[in-house]
Amino acid sequence: MTITRILFAAAAVTVFGSTAFGQAGYHVDHHDHVIRDNHGHVIGRYHHNVIHRDAVRIVPHFSANSHGTYYRQGQQSYYYPQTAQLGSQETPPAPQEISFGGYGHVDDLAMRLETLMNDLCLDLYYNYSHNPGFMETYSEAYTLLETAKYIHAAEHNNDRDAISKKLGGADALFHHVQEDVRGWSRVHNRQVGTLGILSKMEMSESVLHHLMNDVGVKPEMPEQAPVPQAVGPELAPPPTALQLGR
Repeated sequence: MTITRILFAAAAVTVFGSTAFGQAGYHVDHHDHVIRDNHGHVIGRYHHNVIHRDAVRIVPHFSANSHGTYYRQGQQSYYYPQTAQLGSQETPPAPQEISFGGYGHVDDLAMRLETLMNDLCLDLYYNYSHNPGFMETYSEAYTLLETAKYIHAAEHNNDRDAISKKLGGADALFHHVQEDVRGWSRVHNRQVGTLGILSKMEMSESVLHHLMNDVGVKPEMPEQAPVPQAVGPELAPPPTALQLGR
């Protein structure tokens, strides 16, 4: 991944309560071609100036399978293809407009949302389970992970009605999770991925909104440890596994 690793102290850290999760600001450095999120974390590095300063909902390329960058400018969403492969001497391609309900990027966006929500659930599982109301919040976050998995599979079957129905209410549920974790403390047990929980949530929210736009859905506002996977990324445990272990 191209996002800078964030290191945390072992002591409990309080999640910022004064910052609205959905109002992420970005700093675009056109000299070094670096994009930082609202918390100062580097979320994208480029060889060219491909993102405008007033862009929002920035979702950079962040894995071998996610080659392009999404962003929103004004009322229009855009996709910059192949930003991960751009060399310093290459001319960047023109950004592609993403139409509402165009269904042109559902597979990619659902895959990104699944990856991010899995990391978010694992972060909650390892580092936030001591907070009041954890089980209810974790269950809601896991429901969003299952939604991403469902949409990814439904897209392969070209089941657009199922995708639209499944996305309905996802935005409201996501914001409910955001409200739940505001003010939570973090006890470091394990670093998951390369972002903190605030940056994970902001990135996940941006991906969710791009996905909803592409599908054509308007936003609403013992202790059983998971078994490490022999191949591929570790998967977040379902809420039932946590309940059985308590």
